[in-house]
Amino acid sequence: MEKSRIEELSRKLRGQIRGEVRESLVDRTIYSTDASNYRVLPEAVVIPKNRQDIEITVSEASARDIPVTVRGAGTSLAGQAVGEGVILDLSKYMNGIIDVDAGGKKVRVEPGITIDGLNRSLAPLGLMFGPDPSSASVATVGGSVANNATGAHSILYGMAGDHVISSNAVLADGSPLELSRENYEKRGGGNGIAENLFEKLATLIKESGELVRNDFSKHWRRASGYSLNYFLDQKFNPAKLLASSEGTLAVSTDFELNLVEKPRSSALCIISFREIPEAMDSVSEILSRNPSAIELIDGTLIGLARRKKGFSHAVSFIEGTPGAILVVEFQGDDERQTGEKAKNLAESAVLGATAFPVLGREEQKKIWDIRKAGLGILMSDRGKQKPVPCIEDVSVPTENLAQYTRDVISLLDEFGLKAAFYGHASAGCLHIRPLLDLREQKGVSDMVALSERTLELVLRHSGVMSGEHGDGLQRSYLNEKLFGKKLYSIMEELKEIFDPRGILNPGKVVRGADSSSNLRARKSEESLNTFLDWSREGGLAAAAAMCNGQGVCRKTAEGIMCPSYRATLDEGDTTRARANLLRELLLGDMEKETVYEKGFYDIFDLCVGCKACRSECPSGVDVGKMKTEFLALYKNKTGFTARDMLFARVHEISSVRSALPRFLNRALESPFSRGLLSLAGISRKRSLPPMAEDTFSGWFRKRKKNPQNTKQVVYFHDTWSEFFYPEIGKAVIGVLESLGFEVLLERQRKCCGRPMLSTGMVEKARENAAHNVNVLSDYARRNIPVVFSEPSCLSAFRDEYTDLLPSNESLDTLLPNTHSVCEFVCAQGDNSLDPGKLRRGGILVHGHCHERSVGNFGKTLSLLNDLGYDARTSDAGCCGMAGSFGYEKEHYEISKAMGECGLFPKIRDLGESERVCVTGISCLEQVSHFTGAVPVHIALLLEECISAKDAK
Repeated sequence: MEKSRIEELSRKLRGQIRGEVRESLVDRTIYSTDASNYRVLPEAVVIPKNRQDIEITVSEASARDIPVTVRGAGTSLAGQAVGEGVILDLSKYMNGIIDVDAGGKKVRVEPGITIDGLNRSLAPLGLMFGPDPSSASVATVGGSVANNATGAHSILYGMAGDHVISSNAVLADGSPLELSRENYEKRGGGNGIAENLFEKLATLIKESGELVRNDFSKHWRRASGYSLNYFLDQKFNPAKLLASSEGTLAVSTDFELNLVEKPRSSALCIISFREIPEAMDSVSEILSRNPSAIELIDGTLIGLARRKKGFSHAVSFIEGTPGAILVVEFQGDDERQTGEKAKNLAESAVLGATAFPVLGREEQKKIWDIRKAGLGILMSDRGKQKPVPCIEDVSVPTENLAQYTRDVISLLDEFGLKAAFYGHASAGCLHIRPLLDLREQKGVSDMVALSERTLELVLRHSGVMSGEHGDGLQRSYLNEKLFGKKLYSIMEELKEIFDPRGILNPGKVVRGADSSSNLRARKSEESLNTFLDWSREGGLAAAAAMCNGQGVCRKTAEGIMCPSYRATLDEGDTTRARANLLRELLLGDMEKETVYEKGFYDIFDLCVGCKACRSECPSGVDVGKMKTEFLALYKNKTGFTARDMLFARVHEISSVRSALPRFLNRALESPFSRGLLSLAGISRKRSLPPMAEDTFSGWFRKRKKNPQNTKQVVYFHDTWSEFFYPEIGKAVIGVLESLGFEVLLERQRKCCGRPMLSTGMVEKARENAAHNVNVLSDYARRNIPVVFSEPSCLSAFRDEYTDLLPSNESLDTLLPNTHSVCEFVCAQGDNSLDPGKLRRGGILVHGHCHERSVGNFGKTLSLLNDLGYDARTSDAGCCGMAGSFGYEKEHYEISKAMGECGLFPKIRDLGESERVCVTGISCLEQVSHFTGAVPVHIALLLEECISAKDAK
């Protein structure tokens, strides 16, 4: 593509649209992949803010014959969301609800709103959008319609296209047109392509109606090809043609959709089978009982989930090692009736398998979470062979499902391949992923050959190649054989009517290239000398390649991941973008010096190191660790700033400040000092925390010991408890002594290294880590526990120290002996602090990100409830402080925005008698600064229990 055309287009758009135009290599690389096997580098990225921006962009691109590919969340599994030319990202700004008609059960939305986001807004009305793909937490409505998506409940709600009422669309020349049944009937038009589009459609429908009626697939669960089935509707609605069009016909600026009532109750029945074919044999019998869903999970997925920290608890209900389980759901308005249906199915002898009902809502949610995370969990295996999408979305009539399953297993055996199975058994749609290494030619050849042989099975069993994932670059080339030449020619003519110049997402649905082109899997040219140990991951390149593009990091509710994306809704601020950018660098698609450019730095800049991706990303992509590696590379080349030094050396600087705390506290608040700090890059809107009058260790030396305490424990007094919040250290001492322990301080210990890691000073952090392990491991050898009150310090020991000090035997001895305060109290047994369990009022507990991601926050919450508090989790994302991040001038506003995404509003909504509890100092400072609340540290809450106990 001529560079001059793209440059001219970009200049033109910058002068005309309100949205963003991006054309740097970094930005284009971020948009070069989705959740598929493919990589196509676009020439520019446009992020429109309104309909007019889309009209201008498409018009100007069309005039220059530049392709336009529309993108929502970029979670397409077949390569629909990647393409040359311009990527049009509708997710950042065009994500609102325009109108809700609750009485008519209708809604009009912009295309970039997520399904879960829409349903959260509709929940108070008792309504929802019916189709529920597993990716609903991130999948946009526009992408779901374009894919003709559905989900586990398709036997109730059908396909996305079935719910489309109308759409305001922009055609391939930029002309607007309302696609609706009413506008079609009155033959409403416009200029350009819109002028006679409806007339051409009417002619095509008239000429092809009989062929479509006789030869088009009768299987209703279909996302392959164009939706010619809607040609047969008594009152034709052109808006429904957008379903399964993959953005190749028009660009929708809004959708009017049907809604359904939200079910009031549900119950599950879990059925275990020795083998997958046995499970498929039972589907017809189960369907006769009118379930709302039948989901398949195979033994491979169960085994991987059991080994993954973030999901192991959710599969604890599965006993033994079944070859497959079916999750059968019943929905209704009566909880008793749905429960009885699940129980009756479990007791049915006709199944000949182990079964049991699951009636509790929380237990049901855990099971659904596993099913929805199935793809990511499968992709978490670090082997060279990956579960590849190619035949993963075949859908056949349920009466043919059991035999199709046996046939495809035989085919896999013929190829000598293993595969993972999961999917929607109730609709005959199985996600079968063969294990292939697409970096090798044999893997690519097997993928192509297996797809073509599977197509033969699909035709034999009256099915389609896609039941919801679509065609894209993976399957479009198979459509001519799947549908036959005559039907395929009708699809080509339909494309011609809507897009005569072929600029809208070319090569998708029709005229597709062979599936072996544009594959993103390549062998790494990894040549960077890393600062951290990456042997656990198989190397830095392998760690980055673990990102499969599923985009779970784009979710905006539940959990923590990803704080930066939640605040900006920008693809560049996702976990996925960072991992993909690093992968492309290591694959040699970018010059190595790119890593030192500002654009590259900006992508990593807003990563706050929360570690949520370690546990919440189903594939376990650890971008926090990658940022540490990146900062070390970047800063060691470009140099460390004065601010870097100030924050990284906070422990040593605080030691000096502590000599004259009152004087220095006043001095730091002076206009002159605040001006100097601002010059160093610290926000004037922040005040540095004041030093305590006396250090914690100073207080500790003066206090009297309890001679009755014979057991010993070491308290790791961190920088904050030592110099700024000694009351936290004092509370910890009180708690530990009340448990009968003599508390020791290791005065030779150094800062844990967390501040150094956060600024890229890895070598200094390694030095501190080695020192701390050396002085503390002796206690571990004597079975003396080491207790921490600061989650970020404990996570440094448990997480980063392994990467800083690989194969350190002393570290291996020390780590099992490290505990948070709450972990340690729980380990001492029930009622260790307050046998009376006095009720102490409501507590909203906000766990530090590191405690929730790689710690044991569940123990903290259960401990507080056991001790008599009415404690509930904030269930909010990162507070936004993230150590020094919130102090940095350029990050102050984004730090606030992160907290406003969930935590701050919940705190403001608390009742007068409710308190806020935090488990980390960063959270304490952030909450008090932005909400005015006075949060209490977890150690001080535990100290209350001592007082209550002593008062009895």
